[in-house]
Amino acid sequence: MTRRRLAWATWDWGWLTVMAAAVAFRLPHWTDRSLWYDESSSWQTAKFPFPEMMQSIRLNVHLPLYYTLLKGWMAIWGESVASLRGFSIAFGVLTVAGMDLFARELYRASSSGDDQEQNARRFARVVAGLVAVSPFQIFASIEARMYSLGTTLAAFSSWLLLRILRERGTSRLWWAYGATAAGLLYTHHYGLFTVAAQYLFLALYLVWLLGAGARAEARAVFAGAAVVGLAVAIVYLPGLALLRIQTGRVRQDYWIPEMTWRIFSGTFSQFLIPTHGFDFLIGGWVVFAVLALACGLVAMGGRRGDGLVLASAIVPMLGSAAISTVQPIWLHRYFLFAHLFFLTAMALAVWKVTRRVVVLRWVLVTLLFAILVGANVAFWKYLDIPHGTGVRGAVEMILAKRRDDEIIVTPDHHQYFPLKYYLGGRATVRLLQPDPDLFWGPHLIRPGDLITTDQLDDALCRGVWLVGRLPTPEITPKLAKARLLERSEFRYYHSLHRRLFVHHYRTRDEAARKERPAP
Repeated sequence: MTRRRLAWATWDWGWLTVMAAAVAFRLPHWTDRSLWYDESSSWQTAKFPFPEMMQSIRLNVHLPLYYTLLKGWMAIWGESVASLRGFSIAFGVLTVAGMDLFARELYRASSSGDDQEQNARRFARVVAGLVAVSPFQIFASIEARMYSLGTTLAAFSSWLLLRILRERGTSRLWWAYGATAAGLLYTHHYGLFTVAAQYLFLALYLVWLLGAGARAEARAVFAGAAVVGLAVAIVYLPGLALLRIQTGRVRQDYWIPEMTWRIFSGTFSQFLIPTHGFDFLIGGWVVFAVLALACGLVAMGGRRGDGLVLASAIVPMLGSAAISTVQPIWLHRYFLFAHLFFLTAMALAVWKVTRRVVVLRWVLVTLLFAILVGANVAFWKYLDIPHGTGVRGAVEMILAKRRDDEIIVTPDHHQYFPLKYYLGGRATVRLLQPDPDLFWGPHLIRPGDLITTDQLDDALCRGVWLVGRLPTPEITPKLAKARLLERSEFRYYHSLHRRLFVHHYRTRDEAARKERPAP
């Protein structure tokens, strides 16, 4: 009995609480949120045979690691919504664990004393807790996309880097860091900014070591960084070639708008409440001011790990802003990796200004958590999932009413892949042949997915369910003259297709339909 009580007492209840919160805040509407285009494109890409998958990725603007891992995950756990999103949720929770390790190592690098370990644990719980309840991070880890894999690798690579510096660089740790850095580079192109920030920090740290006369330690750090950096660079060469190909596609006709002050403010608004609608622009400037103040406080008298926090938060934004003067690449969700370190900077700033007033520290920490929890309430209220059934709701309605020889058609490839996913072979769905200049989607579209306008007109005699974003579709003259049997409207939680319309058309009456043989 005594041993059981001791084991119970030695559990890290703070860590367990944070991890439980990380899971709990990511589970609402796990499966009842309708998949949207980006998520269904992840499913379709991973579903291709491996050579075809790699060709599809080459024609896209993303990298192969996430899709390769998702393909293996789907082979084990299936293709359900729970499985697809569960993959991202798992990495979202791992991100929280990684930031706990990073924050503990950060505290060790920035302080000393007899109670260092206890205080390091407290600081780590705060940082990990902020990541656990941040709506911006939550949204990244509840969709079937690569972002939570990237945040996991950003967190663990940063933790390993600080641990290397504390333990004077064992080869095992250096190679572990190299593996996580390479993984990040193959997860998302913005991983380049994070790895660049880490090496900028290493360069500045080497300068500091030389200035302090620690030449032996400087040589050891330089040797490890150079060898591992060269190995990562060699491994990344195919990714660099892929980046060059995809950069050409972006320059052709990509959809990211030119950077403006509104977009800049909206990005920081998203950091608090990721509504997609940029509905909180004044709040965005407030968030920017608070984060700028926090970074300034961290920079004042900063110690070893503080430089890594600042570089990892700021370098991606500066790099993106610089490149956007030539080609727009600034997009709020691409700063998910940097956002981890803005949250860390907030915690560091609180610790610095309350060094002698511990009560005030916990008042400010409580306020931060209250703001983020309130932001979660606003976030989920904005999404309004119960009234936004999207394609999932449309498919359920169509399947309940359609006849066996009726087909489903959409003129919008954004709707086609969610339709294809939810129908799962239970009915025929086709995409109306898109414009040859279509940028979004050709890497996923195959000839068997398409239907021509002539084929659509022929199918009208049997019946067509048309799904799209227009309340009154205008596609072919014959469709305009067809009999509209039913019209339904569905809402999405996603602003890309906030309203979805289903029209049921047929051109002949029941007797004429029966006389015509099915194709």
